[in-house]
Amino acid sequence: MDASEIKKLPLFEQCSAADLEQLLRHPHRRQAFPSGALILRQGDPCRSLMALTEGCVECRMGSDEGREVVVERIVAPNLLAPVFLFSENSAVPVEVTAATDAVVHFINREGFADFMRNRPHVMSAFMQELATRGHFLSSKVHTFATKSLQGRVLDYLDSHGSITSVAAAAEMLGVARPSLSRVLAEMQAAGLVVRTKEGIVLK
Repeated sequence: MDASEIKKLPLFEQCSAADLEQLLRHPHRRQAFPSGALILRQGDPCRSLMALTEGCVECRMGSDEGREVVVERIVAPNLLAPVFLFSENSAVPVEVTAATDAVVHFINREGFADFMRNRPHVMSAFMQELATRGHFLSSKVHTFATKSLQGRVLDYLDSHGSITSVAAAAEMLGVARPSLSRVLAEMQAAGLVVRTKEGIVLK
């Protein structure tokens, strides 16, 4: 199977085509998902290295009350749920859906482990990826636990530049749309944000 798609990932950029073709001799599946399709259910075990090579996905976390939060949007080329690949509890805590048409490669976990043992630069890159994801998740938890909604809105605007859809931003921030609309109105009255044709932006 052609290895050019997975070579796009930073994890494999230093690998030769021959190396990656060897990796893909292990059990491997390439699957295309249309926009809106479910890729992983919350609670599914992570048994494969999942390489997103095309498109964008959304990771959502739901509660027993039916509330959903968009934890992260992941754009290709990237890995999906690498933190849980070798975890004792490999259950993925989010639902992953295709935000656009997407392609995911599912690569055998044991085959990937063997591949890394003989290629220290891949193991180093994978460990760095885990550290980066861990830092992202801890920052996300810290933001939700310690910041007011206004503070989270300011962080969101600083990161994304604008709010073009209040409904989409509310999902990312984990709040009801009316609550976000109320806070945005208060921030606009206070001169912190302004509505433009590009959306709501920092003033």
